Amino acid sequence: MKYRDNILPILIASGLAAAAAYFIVSNPAASGSKYTGSKECARCHESIYKSWKNTLHAKALIDKSGFALLPESSAVEAKHAAIGETAETIFAIGSHWTRRYMLSNGRVSPFLYSLPSNDFSDYYEVNYRRSNFESECIGCHTTGVFEEKESIAAAARIGYAEAGVACEACHGPGSAHIQLSDARYIVNPKKIDGAKRDMICMSCHTNGCDKSGSYKFPLGYKPGDNLEEYFFNMSPKPGQIKYNYENRFDYKADGSIADRRRQFEYWRYMFMASEGFSCQDCLDFRSAPANKGDKPRRFAADKKTGAAKTAPDFLTVNQYCMSCHASLTPFREYAAGAPTLKGVNIKCDFIENKMPLEAAPHDQSCVKCHKSESVHQHYYIIETNSAPR
Repeated sequence: MKYRDNILPILIASGLAAAAAYFIVSNPAASGSKYTGSKECARCHESIYKSWKNTLHAKALIDKSGFALLPESSAVEAKHAAIGETAETIFAIGSHWTRRYMLSNGRVSPFLYSLPSNDFSDYYEVNYRRSNFESECIGCHTTGVFEEKESIAAAARIGYAEAGVACEACHGPGSAHIQLSDARYIVNPKKIDGAKRDMICMSCHTNGCDKSGSYKFPLGYKPGDNLEEYFFNMSPKPGQIKYNYENRFDYKADGSIADRRRQFEYWRYMFMASEGFSCQDCLDFRSAPANKGDKPRRFAADKKTGAAKTAPDFLTVNQYCMSCHASLTPFREYAAGAPTLKGVNIKCDFIENKMPLEAAPHDQSCVKCHKSESVHQHYYIIETNSAPR
């Protein structure tokens, strides 16, 4: 009888323990897993880590020591001094089209540096003294963002686990996965629901604010979570309505995840626009030259006016690749004069004869050889050289 009296509580306890264990492995965040940093991930995933290190994600935030190595660093400080700004530059953001600078007093520098032209643009942010990089920028340029307070009365400040968009930005905190060597304790975007997989990208590549309205990023969100619970008040990106093809990017302002997904698709579509596209949160004034020889690509005729809608001008795949690589070896060694995006015969080590890469047919383009085997690699290109289908 004693055995029978005890068996039911034992079975209940075992069931509860099993349910708790299932909940934890099904919800990595519930395991109490913490951020460890990408170098910990590299111990087992060295090849992926090396691929990631070459991506723009890895360079999403340039720290003080990295800023000192930038060719324009002394010029930045001189421009700050000229306007009476004495705060120290502690971060730089941007490694492709443009670069901005974060100051020790929390402000975002008013100056914008154009990487294609290797010079400062004419842009000047007149309201920069009202800016704050912790509430506006840092959430999408670091991994493991959190709000910290020294005391209840102290103002909130933003901390983060790692500079740059690192492994755990897409896979979630990894300490439990590392300690237990168990894949169930880490988020694999390939193995989660497709809608939640897209939310990982949408958490930074769409705009809005957190629950409190204090931050322009979804504070507290982790991969695998429902982004709708963390990100609110999305506004249309510049051009999203103007370049709306057959309502593909239609902005409804209804706060739905479907509306956010359309903005994400718009961002992907515009990813290789040569000029004129900017993000409402992170002003991206691209100064790359337009493709003047290209014919404008046409959308379907407007049903109300009958006029053809003109799509934005896009870089070709090769032009996009060369917007960085034209200034790097081995290409710059073969450029006639200063490297530019157009009209220069540039030799690739894997192509025997010199050829104008921008005019190359698709089967002779950069991506013929440089094919992506993983999303961790930076040469994964979204083809946008025609009107959307």
